[in-house]
Amino acid sequence: MPRAMDRIRREAMVQYGAEPADALEALAHVLRVFADEPDARLMVEATNGIYGNGVRTGLTMGDLREIAAQLTD
Repeated sequence: MPRAMDRIRREAMVQYGAEPADALEALAHVLRVFADEPDARLMVEATNGIYGNGVRTGLTMGDLREIAAQLTD
């Protein structure tokens, strides 16, 4: 692995923490990596166009933040 990639990898691990070991840690990791994204950003798309032209369903960043808050209460 080139030196630049080693540096990038080390910096990312410092910024984002250890590799997630379970689903709750994975959710927290996603929230850290995408912390600056608006609540309305669709992160997991379930359907596209099924409920009407241009209608997408799934989980937004706001949904993920809300789920994480409920899980850690």
